[in-house]
Amino acid sequence: MATTATYLTSSIEVVEQIQKSTDVVLTMSGSTTDSALEHINKVASNMTGVEDIKAQVMDAIRTVVHHLMDKITPLINKFLELMRPALDKMQEWLTTFGGKIQAHLEEFGATMDKAQKMFDQVMAQASPAAGLNADVMVYNTFTLFDSDNSGEVQAGDLQEVSGIFGIPALSGDKPKQLVKKYDADGGGGLDEEEFANFVEDPAIPGIMAVVLRKYAKTLATIGGQVKAAKKRDEVAVATVNYLTLVCAKNHTRVEWIAQAFTNGSLPLKFTSSVLKELAQNQDNPNAMGSVDVGADVVGAMLELGPDHIVKMMKLVGSAAWWDSEGFDVDEMPSTLASLAGWLAASDTGKQVLEDGLGLDDGGSKDDLVSAAYRVGKEQSRKFSSDKAGGHAEDAAALYASQCAQVLRDRLLGGTAAAAAGRDEEGASAIKGGKMALPATLEFARWLSFNATSTSNLRNNEAAEYMGTTSSALQAFATEVNGMVSKTQNLLNLISTYASPHGVDRLVNQSLEFVKDATEDVVIVCEDYVDSRFAALECELNIGTCNATLASPDWVKHGIQDLNLELTGAFAFITDTLHDLKVVLPPALKNMKYARKEVTSLSHGLSSVMTVLGLKAPPLFAQLSEIVKTVWVAYYVLFFTLTVAMLLYGFWASGWFGGPQVHDDDGGYQAPTGVVGRLRAVRGACCACFSKCGDTALCFWSAIILMEILVLVLFLITIAVCILGGVKAFLAAGCSQVYILGDNTICTTAMVMLRTFLKTFDVGGVDVSDLCTTEKLMTCQVIKEEAMAGLLLAIFGAVVATLLSMQMVVEMAILHERAYYSRKSLALAKEK
Repeated sequence: MATTATYLTSSIEVVEQIQKSTDVVLTMSGSTTDSALEHINKVASNMTGVEDIKAQVMDAIRTVVHHLMDKITPLINKFLELMRPALDKMQEWLTTFGGKIQAHLEEFGATMDKAQKMFDQVMAQASPAAGLNADVMVYNTFTLFDSDNSGEVQAGDLQEVSGIFGIPALSGDKPKQLVKKYDADGGGGLDEEEFANFVEDPAIPGIMAVVLRKYAKTLATIGGQVKAAKKRDEVAVATVNYLTLVCAKNHTRVEWIAQAFTNGSLPLKFTSSVLKELAQNQDNPNAMGSVDVGADVVGAMLELGPDHIVKMMKLVGSAAWWDSEGFDVDEMPSTLASLAGWLAASDTGKQVLEDGLGLDDGGSKDDLVSAAYRVGKEQSRKFSSDKAGGHAEDAAALYASQCAQVLRDRLLGGTAAAAAGRDEEGASAIKGGKMALPATLEFARWLSFNATSTSNLRNNEAAEYMGTTSSALQAFATEVNGMVSKTQNLLNLISTYASPHGVDRLVNQSLEFVKDATEDVVIVCEDYVDSRFAALECELNIGTCNATLASPDWVKHGIQDLNLELTGAFAFITDTLHDLKVVLPPALKNMKYARKEVTSLSHGLSSVMTVLGLKAPPLFAQLSEIVKTVWVAYYVLFFTLTVAMLLYGFWASGWFGGPQVHDDDGGYQAPTGVVGRLRAVRGACCACFSKCGDTALCFWSAIILMEILVLVLFLITIAVCILGGVKAFLAAGCSQVYILGDNTICTTAMVMLRTFLKTFDVGGVDVSDLCTTEKLMTCQVIKEEAMAGLLLAIFGAVVATLLSMQMVVEMAILHERAYYSRKSLALAKEK
């Protein structure tokens, strides 16, 4: 957009040059014609050879007109060179921001919101460190709540925070109730310790994250605006926005900015523009808190470099400088009064007012403010008067001859080309469109980097505290729609010329003017010459006198017939250029607003997505490993225990060398030798299994343990079912987000996004394969793969629980059967 704005700004300047050159051509053509006719009047005693004389006069006029029009042709070519690429770009925008693309963008924005909220739901439940950085959050948000920098948060501060950040929970009487509730020392405000308790109140959940995120979003927006600014006035406005937001809470930043403004590293015109914008921003209702940032910045500048402020004040106190920068001179008095109010607060500042504006430094603050206002008023009045006088002199110098006036009336409709559509808005657009110098752009890049990095840091802190990447009410779709709406305002203004038909018509009219304008001038001059020759015939009482043609009112009588002979080439001057001169300045303003919306959306999304990109992948990778480890351990543990219990059941029943009917071993015999002693130790250790393995105590203890394990298995099964319900809920929420669930729709959306955003690229992957390659169809994954696996897990868990319980029962039955079988065998042997 910056390049297109430059083209349009230059086009306005060329339009004015064409209009002025047209006035010069018509004036000089008319003067040449009148001069030639005046010479004929002096030498002609009769009308002998009148046709030859007329032919000579017309040849001379035609030569002069051709020569003059040749000077306009390069301007027309330059005009087309500037307008054609600008209109071609806007023609692309007409397609890019058309109704069809808007519908896709709205759907895409809603999809982004849905996908991000799904990630946030998972992250909120799975973030292990959520809330651990509460002390950092308290430190960073306390200054945001303390709007007047008093060192404590009062009810008025909370109400102001509610207005600035749009928090309904802190409106009405709620702030007073909360302050009273947590004001432990009864001082009427909350210190940092009391504030830490206040932010945990259940009535305002997550209030620190909400405020910090909105602050970070505003900071990211300003960072984007500063980075995108290329013109001097744009950088100045963006710099003041940065100062208003950041320096109200960070005095260190004030000192850095003041040093940069006073050490000579930045152009004087730029720093003066910032000073002027600071003064005009003093009563900004959207400013962060009640701190007067302008007073702080000017105070710091006075300490570091009062001489440099004198130079700034000399520029700001010059109406000519205001006009050269495209500023409204009528705002000069109030601006100087605001600056005087800041400077008059100290003796050094009063000296600056004396040296910069010529005010008496011995006056009071109110006197100096009033005096500065009067100086500005007088300067603006005198400049406006001189400027109006200059326009009047320029107008008087043009079209002085009678033929020139005839040319103006018949070709331009009675108004000079340069006077038609003259307004200060066009002049301001040209003067205010000056490119910033490299030093200014370097300073802007530093501010942008600082704002963006700070915004990312604050978003990261809020994400660590809440475990999510955005607030619940934050919606990308709304921001996308706002950006498209602002861009539509621009395109509606220029659509007549930006359409293919409009571009062709503009080019054709320009070329027709170059080709036919000379002929129209010659036709009017020839008609005027005929009228003058007829008047001369009447003066000489020649019988061929045509009184009607010789009449001074012939212009009115003959204009209808003459218009039939004209080509209409001058409609390019009277209609097309006049309309462009009216349309282009507001189009440039709307382009600035559109650029702000685009950069705001871009950096806002980038800020949130940067945090999401940093937090989500490691967290999901960690969750993946945890889930994998838990499930593997779960299956290994229960497989091992189940198999062990099964083998124990077989062993206790007499299988695999299990307990049999024992004969009396004849009493204890002491072991002999080392080997014998080792065997005795082994036997003692294994006696429980060899002698007591089939006892009721041992077996039923194992059964009870197994039932406990089955109970654990049952609880895990319930947890898996609950997880299945959560995933089913997510899948139900996905059902209406078609982009995330269908490959064809997803691919269409990606193609649309490439149409809307030419720079959209993902590592060289073809846009038709993007959805599959990058696995963008989250809902399809949840619906098909995750849900299928989860259903199998639920089914397996329930079946495993039931079968495990059945196995325990069957083991008990088999054990009792084997136990009593051995008892029967033992009794049979005894008999």
